[in-house]
Formats: sequence, C-alpha cells, structure tokens
Amino acid sequence: MPDRRPIASHRAGAGFLMVEALIALAIVAIMAGVVFETVWQMGGAAARSGDQRAALLLARSVLAASTVDSPVAPIAARGRDGALSWAVSIQNWNGENDGGLTLREVRVTITDARSGVVLARLDGMKGSS
Repeated sequence: MPDRRPIASHRAGAGFLMVEALIALAIVAIMAGVVFETVWQMGGAAARSGDQRAALLLARSVLAASTVDSPVAPIAARGRDGALSWAVSIQNWNGENDGGLTLREVRVTITDARSGVVLARLDGMKGSS
C-alpha cells in the first residue's frame, strides 16, 4: 500500500523566504536612496561653501583696493573674476566729521555672475583730507 502521509511541512513555509528576501531588498534600496540623497546634498553644500569662501576673499581684496589711495590706477566700480562679479559703491558718510577728514562709505557686493545671487557684501570706510 502506498504511503499516504502528507508531504513534509517545510514546503508549506518555503514561499515566505522569497517574500522576506524581497522585503529586505526593498528596505536596503530605500536606505541606499536616503544615503545617496544625503551625499548629494553634502556635495552641493560643499560647493556653495567654496563659492562663498572665494566670494569673501574677492570682496576683501576689492574692498582693500577701494579704500587705499594708491598711485596705481584705481579699481573699477564693476568687474568680473571668473564666475564672480563685483560692484563697488562709494558714498559720503553722514556721520560726524572731526579734523577736516572726509569719510566715505565703501560697499563691495560680490555676486554669482551666472545666477545673480549675492554671495558676499562688505562695508568699509575711506578717508581723505
């Protein structure tokens, strides 16, 4: 007489291994997506930080050249250095004037030449007698 015992019960649960594997792969894919997005944002932040650092260095240089009287030709009111552009505005200062010294306020604005976004702005004073 043939053996009519039920087939081993391990076959009934075999399908769950595939479902568990798919769920694990889905979780790993979601985690990888989050990690890649974070790395992408960090790269963008590093690039913006580098642009702002370069803009600040350029602003300091232009401000120094604008506030010091020099025999060399004065710096232009507008200019461009690579992807950065600057604008210098000089106006009389309305504060108290002691000793006949005329003070002027110097403002340097650095913008991204492509987008027009202001990256740095520095103010200084220039005196002349």
